[in-house]
Amino acid sequence: MEPEKVIIVFFKWLRENPSLFMPTAWQDLPKLDTEIAESADDELFPIAMTISKWCAHHELGENLKQDVAQNKKDFDDAGEPTPTTQQMLTNTTQTLRQAIEEACEKLRQLDAQKLDKGNDSK
Repeated sequence: MEPEKVIIVFFKWLRENPSLFMPTAWQDLPKLDTEIAESADDELFPIAMTISKWCAHHELGENLKQDVAQNKKDFDDAGEPTPTTQQMLTNTTQTLRQAIEEACEKLRQLDAQKLDKGNDSK
C-alpha cells in the first residue's frame, strides 16, 4: 500500500467516521499519537507502517486495505492535491496528531453518553 494513501484514508476515518474505532480501539489512539510524534513529516513510509500496524492490532487492518484499494481510483483521478490533502502531506505528524486528539475527544463523549444511558435504564 502506498504510504500517502494509507495516511489519507486513516485521516478520513478520524475526521469522518470516528465510530469505526468503537467500542475499544479508540482508547489506544493516544499510544498511536505518541508513536506518530516520533516521526518526521517527510517520513511518510514509517508513519504509514505505524498506522498499518496499529490498525492490524485493533482488527482494522483489513478495513484499511479495503478502503485504500477502494479509494485507489479516487486517488488516481483526483489530479492535483486539494489544500487539505496538501497540508496533510506537508504537516503529516501535526495534522494526524490533531485529528487523533479530536477523534479521541468525540469518542470519549460518545462512550460517556453510552454509559449514562446504560445507567439510566437500570
